[in-house]
Amino acid sequence: MAEVKHAPLIEGLTKLQIVSLDACTRCFECLNWCPVYDVTNDESQSTPEKIRMYGELVRQEEGLKAKLFGPPHVDAETLEKLSIALYTCTTCGVCGEVCPVGIHTQELWPAMRAKMVELGVGPIGGQQQTTQIVAEKHNPYDLPHEERFDWVPDDVTVADEAEIGYYAGCSGSYTAQPMMVGALRMMQAAGIEFTLFPDEYCCSFPLFVIGELSTAAEMARHNVQGFVERGVKKLVVSCPCCIFMLQKQWPKLLGSELPFEVVHITQVIEDKFAKGAVQLSKPLPERITFHDACYLARGVRIVDEPRQVIGQFQDVDFVEMERNRENSKCCGSGGGVRRAYPEISIDMSINLIKDAESIGATTLVLDCPACYERVRLANEQYQSDIRIVDLMQLAAELL
Repeated sequence: MAEVKHAPLIEGLTKLQIVSLDACTRCFECLNWCPVYDVTNDESQSTPEKIRMYGELVRQEEGLKAKLFGPPHVDAETLEKLSIALYTCTTCGVCGEVCPVGIHTQELWPAMRAKMVELGVGPIGGQQQTTQIVAEKHNPYDLPHEERFDWVPDDVTVADEAEIGYYAGCSGSYTAQPMMVGALRMMQAAGIEFTLFPDEYCCSFPLFVIGELSTAAEMARHNVQGFVERGVKKLVVSCPCCIFMLQKQWPKLLGSELPFEVVHITQVIEDKFAKGAVQLSKPLPERITFHDACYLARGVRIVDEPRQVIGQFQDVDFVEMERNRENSKCCGSGGGVRRAYPEISIDMSINLIKDAESIGATTLVLDCPACYERVRLANEQYQSDIRIVDLMQLAAELL
């Protein structure tokens, strides 16, 4: 059992997050939507229970009795139970999306996890190696940094300097290369001159989401400087977790606004379609559906642009899954769950495939490298005939 350190539980939480600890009414609406609960059926790790446990510890620590006689001793077993509940979660944020009182869980969970790290009871399992791996290899996959851009096609022109930059991220570079290739091919087809930063580091989302931020500012500063030196004024991102970090967290880490605009690949390509700068020539006579990634739909609120890109596909039969847009179902790849609890992660991905099958889709279109890796891995076990493909990869095939 880990040694418990002392760290005030409300330090580091925003005023709104502190208020949220008393806001949960335990209506359990979130259990109707939680993809982890769908798999585990374990209420002890549910949203209401995590908030109850954390809030109870805060009230013990900050209440009148604690002020008169000092805070009570919190035993390691209680904290480790809370830590396990917090880390058995993909931080997908759908519980906050449907919460009747508006608790913003997608940012609450990482804040609570950061406190578990301070207390010495987090992260857990395979997540514990993440910080060291990212520090040494600049990616969470423990793969060589010098191989980060081995996937770039020889027939795609990358400028040394340009006003448009492309941030590839780790998951795309190491586990979802077809997604990255598709993005570059679509940008080139649209006549966009762009540059890459060959010494690009991790965006730090894997650290942020497990509560480890000790090196995040340093890595963000390294990336910003690298793109600025290449003349970048607009940075294009494919990965939902990366764009969430760049837009929402890098300014906080650096204490200032970024010196360039950050946009998603679908926003760029949709705009080029609208202006007639690029067209697709091949038809796609298939029934397809689209999965909204958690941090794209709920993290940065991008849901229309991917569908506008799909709207350019000729002869396609596009159908929505029952859970879509801001209420989409998590594929199980996020929040560090795939490291700590790979079996839960795989079962969640299989549930997503089943949802696509239930509406008769022959193709499941994704727009997230983590989803791409996890859903395809899950399908090796489930063995559905449905095609699993990235949006930009598919669009590039239709040029």
